[in-house]
Amino acid sequence: MSKQPESPPCPGTWRDESLLKVITDNLPIGIAYVGPNRTYRFANQRFAAAYGLTLDSIIGMRAHEFISHDAMEVGDPFFEAAYKGTAVDFIHAARHVDGREMIVRTFLRPDFSAEGEVLGFFVCSFNVTREKEAESNLLQAQKMDAVGQLASGIAHDFNNLLAVVIGNLESLRDKITAPLIREEYLDPSIHAVEQGVQLTKQLLVIARRQPLFPEPLNIKSCLDDFMRLLRRTVRNDITFIVTCPDDLPMVFLDRVQFEVAMLNLCLNARDAMPDGGTIRIEVAYPSPRLGSGYLRLTVADTGIGMSAKLKAQIFEPFFTTKGSNQGTGLGLSMVWGFVQQSSARIDVESEVGVGTSFMLDLPVTTRAQDDPAIEDPERTEAAAKQGLIMVVDDNHALRRSIRRDLAIAGYAVIEAESAEEALPLIEAVEGLQALVSDVVMSGMTGDQLARAAVRIRPDLKVILMTSGDMPENGLEKENRFPILQKPFPNENLLRELEKPADEVPALDGN
Repeated sequence: MSKQPESPPCPGTWRDESLLKVITDNLPIGIAYVGPNRTYRFANQRFAAAYGLTLDSIIGMRAHEFISHDAMEVGDPFFEAAYKGTAVDFIHAARHVDGREMIVRTFLRPDFSAEGEVLGFFVCSFNVTREKEAESNLLQAQKMDAVGQLASGIAHDFNNLLAVVIGNLESLRDKITAPLIREEYLDPSIHAVEQGVQLTKQLLVIARRQPLFPEPLNIKSCLDDFMRLLRRTVRNDITFIVTCPDDLPMVFLDRVQFEVAMLNLCLNARDAMPDGGTIRIEVAYPSPRLGSGYLRLTVADTGIGMSAKLKAQIFEPFFTTKGSNQGTGLGLSMVWGFVQQSSARIDVESEVGVGTSFMLDLPVTTRAQDDPAIEDPERTEAAAKQGLIMVVDDNHALRRSIRRDLAIAGYAVIEAESAEEALPLIEAVEGLQALVSDVVMSGMTGDQLARAAVRIRPDLKVILMTSGDMPENGLEKENRFPILQKPFPNENLLRELEKPADEVPALDGN
């Protein structure tokens, strides 16, 4: 008999299985089939590799033989639901065989026989770590923005109140000559107001609304000065190791806020070492993460460390692990706000019982460091203090306080409650020497008023006042008008008024 030609393969033969294997192994997801007794009957390459297994070895294994006990506790209720015919999905943590921590979303879909009996279920798992991190970052940003809006509003109104208080207290101090009254009553009151100013600055740093004044800084010089202060504020059982090369580029930062951030990091490290230890401060260039545009500053301790759960919360405002009278929960939030506002980056590594490291990537600059300005120690009383000043602020009590101080110094003052009220007066009143205006007002802002006023009177001196929430209220990035942070001593305003008008801001359209 002649040999009969082979029939073409039917569905379900090796060709279909081979094609199925090629397809599933090339999908960017883990796929498996679980039969009775939680026995794995099928898995693609990605699913098996996630557990360090081969395709041959995973077939026939039961779930508890290769899935961790913690993961099984999470998955048990969903496995049971799938065996009962319910389609379920859940998100859970997982550890890859290479040690990576992942967040995985898993779908379980029952497999029914023709009679409706559940034979097993299909498994489909996606790595959603990046999506969850992005979601977490978005929620954190929204939370910080909400805190920022609240802090900004509080700071603006509170600083206006403080400006009135400190203005009246300083005027009262100048009129009282009795040393006992000044020392026992006035000086402590003024000091309390200054503490209130620092508190609002902390809130604004957290909210990223505290205006920064960055400049080129020699990081080694800054750290040398900072360490002289810091060593006097920590216990003797804490050792410092500072490593900072000499040939580093300048960083472009607000020095005051940088030192505050460093102080918070170091005090946080101190508190993490109740029995003593080592704080290591190390500077390296370039940044291993961001390259030559940044340098890396690391603050590391040998303290108690923290869990992943705590690490995820440390930058939240008012979050603290300390006792009710030992911390405000604002320190690391201030660091986070400073970093974000400085176009820098911060990362944290921590291990329980080993310690914590904060890595800051700080922007560098090619600009040279400015020479410190040398002020004349004697502010001459012969400076012309007579002239006409316009004060614009929507806070009546603050306008009154400023007007009184200027009048004592010899100036005549015109008041206006808004920019819209001030503009016609600026155009009509002759002999106007200077405009002193708040930045944040309803309607036209102080910055817009200043620019309009200079177009009307090019020689007009302009001084702006702010409670610190400028970026959200339209102050131009290229603003060249002097800015006073409320509340300010009367001497600061007088000093600005007495400066010669050597340069008037050049405005487009003139």
